[in-house]
Amino acid sequence: MKKRLNLDDAKALVQQLLGQSVAVKLNRGRNKIKNYTGVLSEAHSNVFVIKLADDIFDRISCSYIDLVCGELVIKPQP
Repeated sequence: MKKRLNLDDAKALVQQLLGQSVAVKLNRGRNKIKNYTGVLSEAHSNVFVIKLADDIFDRISCSYIDLVCGELVIKPQP
């Protein structure tokens, strides 16, 4: 069984990875899964921003609830 994050754990994870290069796996629904690489650049009270490296868009914003629900997975990139 997967370990679930609560809201405080999600915020702590984002604060820990702030300014670092990350790999992001985002589930957009209906079997649309996108993989991104970028830098976690900003963290606010409800959302955080990831500046993307190689994509059409220059950044994406995600909420902490996406991490809690499992729709978003963030891993530090070596």
